[in-house]
Amino acid sequence: MLLGKLATPALKVVQNGVFNTTSIPAEYMVVSTVRFVIGEDKTDFELRFGNVIIEDEKERFDIVLRENISLTSEELATWGTDDGVLLDIIATKLDTTITKKVQTNLHHTY
Repeated sequence: MLLGKLATPALKVVQNGVFNTTSIPAEYMVVSTVRFVIGEDKTDFELRFGNVIIEDEKERFDIVLRENISLTSEELATWGTDDGVLLDIIATKLDTTITKKVQTNLHHTY
C-alpha cells in the first residue's frame, strides 16, 4: 500500500447534536482504481483518507472518509510506473500537496 501524507489533513465533520460538531482529521490518502485502460478518455479512482493507527504493536490504516474522482487521459499523461506520481496528480487536483510517500503493508478496513 502506498500512502501519501497530506500537507493539510482532510476533515470529516460529524454532527453531535443540534449545536455541536466534531472534526475528525485524516492525515493520509490512499488511491485505488478498479479499471484502468490505456488510452481511455477518463479513469475513475477511489480515494480513502485516514490515519495510521498502532494497536497491540500492529499498524493498520483507519479510514475516516472516502471520495471519488475522475481523471482524464491528459491529466494522467505523466503517470508511468511510479504510483507516487499519481498521488501528486490527485493532490494537485484537490488543491493540496503530498509531503511524504510511505510504502507499507498496513491492513485497512473497507
